[in-house]
Amino acid sequence: MARVVRAFQEGKDWNEVATANDVNYHTARRAVHAAGAEPKQRGGLRPSSVKMTVEVMSKLEELIDEDCRMTLEQLRDRLHSDLGVDVSVASVHRALQGMLYSTKRLRIEKETMNSSVNKEKRKAFVAELNKHIKKGNMVVFQETNFNLYLSRNECWSRIGERTVVQLPPSKDSNLHVQGGVSSGFGLVLLQTREGSVKKQENARFMADLFVAALRSEEYEELQPAKVVIVTDNAPAHSEVERLAREYLAADGIVNLNKFVVLRLGPYSPMLNPIEGCWNSLKAKMRRFMAERKEEFLVRGEYVTFTEHRMQLMKEAVEFGKTVITARLV
Repeated sequence: MARVVRAFQEGKDWNEVATANDVNYHTARRAVHAAGAEPKQRGGLRPSSVKMTVEVMSKLEELIDEDCRMTLEQLRDRLHSDLGVDVSVASVHRALQGMLYSTKRLRIEKETMNSSVNKEKRKAFVAELNKHIKKGNMVVFQETNFNLYLSRNECWSRIGERTVVQLPPSKDSNLHVQGGVSSGFGLVLLQTREGSVKKQENARFMADLFVAALRSEEYEELQPAKVVIVTDNAPAHSEVERLAREYLAADGIVNLNKFVVLRLGPYSPMLNPIEGCWNSLKAKMRRFMAERKEEFLVRGEYVTFTEHRMQLMKEAVEFGKTVITARLV
């Protein structure tokens, strides 16, 4: 048979060679036909079996741009309803990975956050803020809160074992921390309050913060014309300027013309330097509460568990507040 095929490939009379070698005509003909045909592709992907085409992947990208919260099952169903393509959830997942998509924590942005009006307000706030930073007369005021469950979110454990820390069954009341910081002096004033804080308490603290700023070494050195207290637009801060002026007048403070309140621009917490101070404060407080966690489970010398735990949380604030320095602000 090899001689017949070789004769065909060399352009000779393959039928004559087949007859001379006693090869059946039809057998020789099939061998010659097979030798002249291109070999069939074996293995690999056939174009007809590929479902995740460029069109399908473009549709996936379009669907994610439409709503990034869609699940793999929803994406699969939309491909079936819109394009008539029937693929598995695993295929959708592999396609998204190949397109460099991954799941991330969702960040909510309010619709009006970046409107032209709010952008102009933020721009005006930054311009005003820079003026006061150069003069060195700015104090930032805000409050934060925490409870017994303030803890690190990641801990050590053996592989396959869950990390568990035993804490009291109830978080109890929150401890609120009110603070004022300055870029030149660091921590100007800090107070703790049990339970919720209303605008009256915030106004009282703002008045005390103004007096503390007037008496600070930084103010005595620079002698600025104003003390500008920067605060946000939280509901608990509404009307605090008016109430603070009333408290200052009742206390006999005569420098009310130096008292100025500057409101943060809308949707701009990143412009408030005290946010970083609170993060550092809580990081140090987590260390304190981790080292003293056994004390939170006993009543000690106090009448109630709550009273003892609240006192420990106040100690945690005192322990952590040393981290708030002028360099941090």
